[in-house]
Parts: sequence; structure tokens; C-alpha cells
Amino acid sequence: MRASLPAAVLFDMDGTLTDTEALWFRAETEILADLGRQWRPGDEMAVVGLNLLDACRYLVSHLELSVSAEFLADALTDRVVELGEEHGMPWRPGAFDLLERVTALGIPSALVTASRMSFARLTLDQAPPGSLEVAITGDQVTNGKPDPEPYTKAIERFGVSPGSTLAFEDSVYGLAAARAAGAVTVGVPLKMDLSGREDVIIIGSLAEADEDFLRAVMA
Repeated sequence: MRASLPAAVLFDMDGTLTDTEALWFRAETEILADLGRQWRPGDEMAVVGLNLLDACRYLVSHLELSVSAEFLADALTDRVVELGEEHGMPWRPGAFDLLERVTALGIPSALVTASRMSFARLTLDQAPPGSLEVAITGDQVTNGKPDPEPYTKAIERFGVSPGSTLAFEDSVYGLAAARAAGAVTVGVPLKMDLSGREDVIIIGSLAEADEDFLRAVMA
């Protein structure tokens, strides 16, 4: 007897579906330069996967910025939206095809991202028809990743049991959030080393997630 497909598939955006970390890094570098600061070693990796406001709190504190975290979050979002509109959203290998595959199999899918809706909208608008019918963004939750709230909200929207859902993430914070919400978790590393985690299935690319894979991870 074949294993069941997931009841819903949940996708992180930045670094998982789309390779937008470069857009964020450019926006952050430009805004920090405007504020008379530059990245310090380790700062970029420290904020990968964090919800936007917590990432900005980190930068304000560690770089001793003279602006509030809220101001920085607004400035970064405005700039990264401009960059996304100018350059388009760069899909990670296999991402678009996987969204099409999940939709064709009749599996509902959601975008669960720390980014705000103004930026997430660019991905939603370019996604295959019928996919990502639910979107939980950073400005729709009280507690962002690594808190499970974003994933819990997405799962509740589908009305399915957490253990029947499958989440794809590229960061430790995102995987922790999905796992705490009860989802089966798959790591797709981009910049962060995800090796050595016993509770996570690691793949090199979303292109590996064919129908057999989707069934196998839920077995």
C-alpha cells in the first residue's frame, strides 16, 4: 500500500522557494551604508530565517544604529520590494515545478514567510495558478519564526492535523518553527548549514521532491 500524500505543503519563501537572500543583502547593505554602518562578520548569518522585526532589532543593537527597529524594517521592506519589482523574484531550482506538481496532485499549499505581505505578494503573483492559496506573512503574526505561530496559523487555515503537513525551509529558525508546529520538516540549504539535525530530512534541491518523495517522507 502506497503511503499517503501530505494533507498540505507549507513553504518558506526567502531562501527556499526564491533565492531572494541576495536582494535582502543588497537592501540591507545599502540601508546600513545610508546610516553610516556596514556588515560585521557573522551578522548576515545571524539574521537568516529570523522574522523581520527581530532581525532588525539584532542589527540595531549589534551595529549600534541610531534608528528604531521599526524604522529599519520599514526602510528595508521598501527597498527590497523595489529590487524585487526591478529584477523579478528568482526561483530556486525545482521550486516552480514543485508548486505545479503539488497543485496537480490536489494538495493545498501555503506560503509561510517572515517577510511582509508587500514583498511576499511578488512571489504570490508569479506562482503557478492554484498554488499558495494561503499566505502567512511576518506582518500577520504576533510571534515570528522560530516561534511556531506562523506555521500553526497556516495549518489551522487548512483544518488538517499538524503531523499530516509537510514544510520546506532553508534556515534553522524556520525549521524550528515548523517542527514546533508539528509539521514534517524538510531542509533545503542555501546559505546555512543544516547538517546534523536528526529531526529534519535534508535535500539538495526542491527538484528532488517528486511524488515518490512526497509520499516517502510522510510514511
